[in-house]
Amino acid sequence: MSAAVTELDDDSPVNPGEHHTHGPTDGQYFKIFFLLVGLTALEVSTYWWDDIFNADTKKIAVPVLLTLMVIKFFLVALYFMHLKFDSPLLKRTFYVGMIVAIFVYVVALSVMNFWGDSGTTHFNDPPIDPPAPFCATSSKPGPCPAG
Repeated sequence: MSAAVTELDDDSPVNPGEHHTHGPTDGQYFKIFFLLVGLTALEVSTYWWDDIFNADTKKIAVPVLLTLMVIKFFLVALYFMHLKFDSPLLKRTFYVGMIVAIFVYVVALSVMNFWGDSGTTHFNDPPIDPPAPFCATSSKPGPCPAG
Protein backbone atom coordinates (compact mmCIF):
# COMPACT_ATOMS: atom_id res chain seq x y z
CA MET A 1 0.00 0.00 0.00
CA SER A 2 1.31 3.37 -0.92
CA ALA A 3 -0.01 6.55 0.56
CA ALA A 4 -0.45 9.51 -1.70
CA VAL A 5 1.10 12.64 -0.32
CA THR A 6 -0.68 15.85 -1.13
CA GLU A 7 0.86 19.20 -0.29
CA LEU A 8 -1.71 21.75 0.69
CA ASP A 9 -1.31 25.47 0.82
CA ASP A 10 -3.38 26.32 3.87
CA ASP A 11 -3.95 30.02 3.27
CA SER A 12 -7.69 29.74 3.69
CA PRO A 13 -9.04 28.49 7.03
CA VAL A 14 -12.44 27.87 5.41
CA ASN A 15 -11.22 25.96 2.35
CA PRO A 16 -7.85 24.34 3.12
CA GLY A 17 -5.67 24.02 0.09
CA GLU A 18 -7.13 27.06 -1.60
CA HIS A 19 -4.52 29.73 -2.31
CA HIS A 20 -5.33 33.39 -2.81
CA THR A 21 -2.92 35.92 -4.19
CA HIS A 22 -3.32 38.91 -1.93
CA GLY A 23 -1.64 42.20 -2.64
CA PRO A 24 1.29 43.44 -4.65
CA THR A 25 4.53 41.60 -5.30
CA ASP A 26 7.77 42.46 -3.52
CA GLY A 27 8.90 44.46 -6.54
CA GLN A 28 5.72 46.54 -6.45
CA TYR A 29 6.22 47.17 -2.73
CA PHE A 30 9.72 48.48 -3.43
CA LYS A 31 8.41 50.74 -6.23
CA ILE A 32 5.81 52.17 -3.85
CA PHE A 33 8.48 52.55 -1.16
CA PHE A 34 10.80 54.51 -3.44
CA LEU A 35 7.88 56.65 -4.63
CA LEU A 36 7.09 57.46 -0.99
CA VAL A 37 10.77 58.28 -0.36
CA GLY A 38 10.74 60.67 -3.34
CA LEU A 39 7.53 62.36 -2.19
CA THR A 40 8.96 62.73 1.33
CA ALA A 41 12.15 64.26 -0.09
CA LEU A 42 10.01 66.75 -2.01
CA GLU A 43 8.14 67.59 1.20
CA VAL A 44 11.37 68.14 3.11
CA SER A 45 12.76 70.30 0.30
CA THR A 46 9.96 72.85 0.83
CA TYR A 47 11.94 74.05 3.86
CA TRP A 48 14.56 75.56 1.50
CA TRP A 49 12.24 76.85 -1.23
CA ASP A 50 12.43 80.44 0.07
CA ASP A 51 16.23 80.38 -0.28
CA ILE A 52 16.26 78.56 -3.62
CA PHE A 53 13.65 80.74 -5.36
CA ASN A 54 14.48 83.99 -3.48
CA ALA A 55 10.81 84.56 -2.77
CA ASP A 56 8.15 83.88 -0.17
CA THR A 57 6.88 80.47 -1.26
CA LYS A 58 4.50 79.71 1.62
CA LYS A 59 1.44 80.30 -0.57
CA ILE A 60 2.69 77.56 -2.89
CA ALA A 61 4.37 75.28 -0.34
CA VAL A 62 1.32 74.78 1.88
CA PRO A 63 -1.00 73.47 -0.88
CA VAL A 64 1.87 71.32 -2.24
CA LEU A 65 2.48 69.85 1.22
CA LEU A 66 -1.22 69.16 1.77
CA THR A 67 -1.51 67.48 -1.64
CA LEU A 68 1.57 65.34 -1.03
CA MET A 69 0.22 64.41 2.41
CA VAL A 70 -3.04 63.15 0.89
CA ILE A 71 -1.22 61.22 -1.87
CA LYS A 72 1.10 59.55 0.63
CA PHE A 73 -1.80 58.71 2.95
CA PHE A 74 -3.73 56.97 0.19
CA LEU A 75 -0.65 55.09 -1.08
CA VAL A 76 0.06 53.74 2.39
CA ALA A 77 -3.61 52.96 3.10
CA LEU A 78 -4.24 51.27 -0.25
CA TYR A 79 -1.09 49.17 -0.52
CA PHE A 80 0.53 48.72 2.90
CA MET A 81 -2.79 48.45 4.75
CA HIS A 82 -4.16 46.27 1.90
CA LEU A 83 -7.34 48.36 1.50
CA LYS A 84 -7.08 48.05 -2.26
CA PHE A 85 -7.40 44.27 -1.98
CA ASP A 86 -9.83 44.01 0.96
CA SER A 87 -13.53 43.34 0.85
CA PRO A 88 -15.89 46.27 0.22
CA LEU A 89 -17.19 46.02 3.80
CA LEU A 90 -13.73 46.67 5.27
CA LYS A 91 -13.13 49.51 2.82
CA ARG A 92 -16.43 51.16 3.76
CA THR A 93 -15.69 50.73 7.47
CA PHE A 94 -12.31 52.42 7.05
CA TYR A 95 -13.67 55.31 4.98
CA VAL A 96 -16.63 55.93 7.32
CA GLY A 97 -14.25 56.07 10.28
CA MET A 98 -11.98 58.45 8.39
CA ILE A 99 -14.90 60.74 7.48
CA VAL A 100 -16.10 60.80 11.10
CA ALA A 101 -12.57 61.65 12.29
CA ILE A 102 -12.28 64.49 9.76
CA PHE A 103 -15.70 65.82 10.82
CA VAL A 104 -14.71 65.77 14.51
CA TYR A 105 -11.43 67.52 13.68
CA VAL A 106 -13.18 70.28 11.68
CA VAL A 107 -15.70 70.81 14.50
CA ALA A 108 -12.89 71.00 17.07
CA LEU A 109 -10.99 73.54 14.97
CA SER A 110 -14.16 75.58 14.50
CA VAL A 111 -14.81 75.64 18.23
CA MET A 112 -11.26 76.88 18.84
CA ASN A 113 -11.83 79.87 16.52
CA PHE A 114 -9.36 78.49 13.98
CA TRP A 115 -11.11 79.41 10.74
CA GLY A 116 -11.84 83.09 11.38
CA ASP A 117 -9.70 85.99 12.50
CA SER A 118 -11.44 87.64 15.43
CA GLY A 119 -8.74 90.30 15.66
CA THR A 120 -7.84 89.25 19.19
CA THR A 121 -4.11 88.95 19.61
CA HIS A 122 -4.03 88.64 23.41
CA PHE A 123 -5.34 85.19 24.23
CA ASN A 124 -3.32 84.16 27.28
CA ASP A 125 -1.83 87.45 28.44
CA PRO A 126 -1.80 88.12 32.17
CA PRO A 127 -4.29 90.68 33.48
CA ILE A 128 -3.23 94.32 33.22
CA ASP A 129 -3.77 94.98 36.95
CA PRO A 130 -2.47 92.21 39.20
CA PRO A 131 -5.10 90.85 41.56
CA ALA A 132 -5.08 92.12 45.12
CA PRO A 133 -3.41 89.81 47.62
CA PHE A 134 -5.70 87.48 49.54
CA CYS A 135 -6.07 88.23 53.23
CA ALA A 136 -5.64 85.15 55.39
CA THR A 137 -7.94 86.49 58.13
CA SER A 138 -10.80 87.44 55.80
CA SER A 139 -12.84 85.38 53.36
CA LYS A 140 -12.87 88.25 50.84
CA PRO A 141 -10.07 88.95 48.39
CA GLY A 142 -8.07 92.11 48.84
CA PRO A 143 -5.96 93.61 51.57
CA CYS A 144 -6.66 92.74 55.17
CA PRO A 145 -9.06 95.11 56.92
CA ALA A 146 -7.36 97.58 59.23
CA GLY A 147 -7.73 97.00 62.90
